[in-house]
Amino acid sequence: MARTSKKAKEIQQSVKMAECIWNAGIYARLSVDMHDRKNESIDTQIEIAKEYIGKSENIVLAECYTDLGKTGTNFEREGFEKLMADIRRHKINCVIVKDFSRFGRNYIETGNYIEKIFPFFNVRFISVSDGYDSHRTQGENDVLMIHLKNVVNELYARDCAEKVRTIKRSKMEQGCYVGGVPSYGYHGKWINGKKVLFPEEGACDVVRKIYHLFDEGKGIRQIILWLYEQHVHRPSEYKRVGHVYSEEGELLKQWSDQTIRTILTNPVYIGTLVQIRAGDKIYRNGERHHIEPDEVVAVEHTHEPIISEDLFYRVSTKMEEKRKAELQKKRLPEDTLPEDIYKDLIYCGECGGKLRRICGLNKKSYQVSIRSYSYGCPKIQRIDALKCDSHFISFHALNRILLETLRKEFHLSGVRMKTLVDYNRKQAEQKEKNAEKRKGDIQARIQDLDIEMSSIYIQYRAGRIDKEAFLNLKVSRETEKSNLIKELSKQEINVQHIRKEAEEMNQFIRCLWKGKDSTELDSQAVRCLVKKITVYKDRRVEILFNFSKEQIERCRKEAHGR
Repeated sequence: MARTSKKAKEIQQSVKMAECIWNAGIYARLSVDMHDRKNESIDTQIEIAKEYIGKSENIVLAECYTDLGKTGTNFEREGFEKLMADIRRHKINCVIVKDFSRFGRNYIETGNYIEKIFPFFNVRFISVSDGYDSHRTQGENDVLMIHLKNVVNELYARDCAEKVRTIKRSKMEQGCYVGGVPSYGYHGKWINGKKVLFPEEGACDVVRKIYHLFDEGKGIRQIILWLYEQHVHRPSEYKRVGHVYSEEGELLKQWSDQTIRTILTNPVYIGTLVQIRAGDKIYRNGERHHIEPDEVVAVEHTHEPIISEDLFYRVSTKMEEKRKAELQKKRLPEDTLPEDIYKDLIYCGECGGKLRRICGLNKKSYQVSIRSYSYGCPKIQRIDALKCDSHFISFHALNRILLETLRKEFHLSGVRMKTLVDYNRKQAEQKEKNAEKRKGDIQARIQDLDIEMSSIYIQYRAGRIDKEAFLNLKVSRETEKSNLIKELSKQEINVQHIRKEAEEMNQFIRCLWKGKDSTELDSQAVRCLVKKITVYKDRRVEILFNFSKEQIERCRKEAHGR
């Protein structure tokens, strides 16, 4: 069998490309360190890609995807993830970037996308400035060029990141403030290229007063009351309005316990600057990370103190003593805090906020303390305009009300659980089958439209139709395809919704049977049954279930009426 020459392969590939309409997604990114040159701005990158599309007869712009202030060393970026989602939905089949560095600076991952993932999805990749097009024949030199550029981009990113970290760490060690908004009572000022903290008039007096009140024996709540009576704006409001004391017409909000505790334990007020070493984070992967001592840079006498060291350490000692006393008061032998089965489900009927579980200690015989639980609105303790006029409800009372309501609302005597569950599952399967059929019809029509667009383009290139007719036919097919892609996406969501709703209803039915003769429910059952509980100050309780009694009754009737 005769071999096909390299020239013939190139011609075949060119013909194949000419017959295809490419729906392009432009991707643009601006680095997290903002050191990109001006000519690499988001708008400029998009404009360069659009100019390329304008010169290509068989590439049409489908969507632009952008990531502003995002690092190129990983691909966890919102704009990029949206791009990949549209590739999977077949909305786009061509990705255009200004250059490789805008796509990514991680050598391995960038190469993986260009050489494996995009070819798997039959996606064409174009890097304009690098002169790269994945659907044109690539020789060994071209592949080598791609690898070298990606390696250089990754090394450049690493070098920049390390330089930034080194500079920040050096500034910290020199006592330069490198953070954002300074602690309450201070403001930052640049002096000889170094940001230094200076006490703010008015706010620094408030800090001193907080320390003296605590040193005199006042508790956190008493300090909060004093600040409110003196009309002192809390730090967030102070930052917004620019003055310490509230003026006529301004809403005065009370200070939080945590803000007072932070001020009373922050060494910045004795002239010591404590900053987290550059590159280390308090939160990692969405969870709070414990900061080790070697991750902290502490430099003494970097700025003017607001309070004396004697006062600060005296207050710190008292704070620690109070903390230990509170822990000892709450501690019970051989006892652990049970799971809060109503967490995030119970709300205040007066202010709409979430109710919080409150633990009480009741002394019983033989000096044994028994925990009791109730739910109350946290805003009941407020002293400002946000104070809520609510009341408490005990855990046992709430349990009793829920079980009584379940038995009253869902009368299930004489009904077999398995009958309802089986019927509900079969109904869901039929709905899913109909939705899948519609998805198949849509996908078939999209394929037909792609063939029609290729045929129209071939006719135009052959001179059988003029440019105006070609553009009109092209726009009408593209519009229909775009609408079908949107409908396909809705059908995919619909299928997932059908499965989820059927499973949730079956779980609901199982939990109903579980609670029919039970005296208490666990967290899984409560969350399966209940969407929301609202408690009002007149002791009225409103329960919203995940499924209504009408839905369950209709399911029961249909199951028995077959």
